[in-house]
Amino acid sequence: MMQSAPTTGRRRILVAALVVILMIVGSAVVTVVTRNGGLRAVPVYAEGTILALPGGSASSISVVGDNLEVVVGTSPTVTSASIVLGSQGFRQDFRAKTGTYGLYFDSVPGVQAGVKRLTVVVPENGTLTLTLVGEARLVLDQARLKELRLAGASSALELDATESGSIIDLVQIENVTGGFSATRLGNLDMVDLVIGNIVGRYDLDFSGSLGRHCDVSLHTAVGNGTLRIPGKPGAQLSIGSVLGKVLSSGFVAEGSKSFLNASAASGADRRLVVHIDNAIGQIQLVEVQQ
Repeated sequence: MMQSAPTTGRRRILVAALVVILMIVGSAVVTVVTRNGGLRAVPVYAEGTILALPGGSASSISVVGDNLEVVVGTSPTVTSASIVLGSQGFRQDFRAKTGTYGLYFDSVPGVQAGVKRLTVVVPENGTLTLTLVGEARLVLDQARLKELRLAGASSALELDATESGSIIDLVQIENVTGGFSATRLGNLDMVDLVIGNIVGRYDLDFSGSLGRHCDVSLHTAVGNGTLRIPGKPGAQLSIGSVLGKVLSSGFVAEGSKSFLNASAASGADRRLVVHIDNAIGQIQLVEVQQ
């Protein structure tokens, strides 16, 4: 059966937009943390080194390396951010753009390869802009921030919010390529979560101790994904345009592209509202108990 002209046209526009997005993402991740000039000869920092950052309550950090684990927390007693290096082999990266403190990992002879760990401590109610280049795991532990901005991730990203106690007004994630998984996002007790583009498989778990109304906006998702929605509080998911399937067993349809969990369908306030502008691929909705 032949498709109608309007449908075919819309699909062509969506595919063309996808190509443009992929080009922009590929170039942005490279340029966001680098500028002209090569690396300077700088010493390797020892494990346990503490790096004090200027900038008061607003900090910008970029980290380049594979198999990274970055833990972010806050303290009410500090006035500026610091980085505690949990692995040997980091060097200062002078390619970082002006205003951003850059680090990159350089292998050290005689030191066994493994997870490269560092901890970032920022002032309570401050803002943090973080750029990760390479496969990374980002752990939020008692992070109380006005804003957490992930400026770009050039490879697979895992966001772990298993620990409760965080309060973040705005979490903004620009682009993630290579796949994205997030655990217990509700524990961040966000007001807004804004995600630009995800390219690759994604698994977003919104369970946790969400105490405030939270609006989640995802501009474009390219790849098969799973959205894990808690049974409580009331939650609504809507999709603007989807080229693929939405598997919504256990959810109540409210129109052709809007779905409610059982709590919202029974009349509870919708405290978690998720909207996806554009999706290419299969989306599976899963209700999780907590």
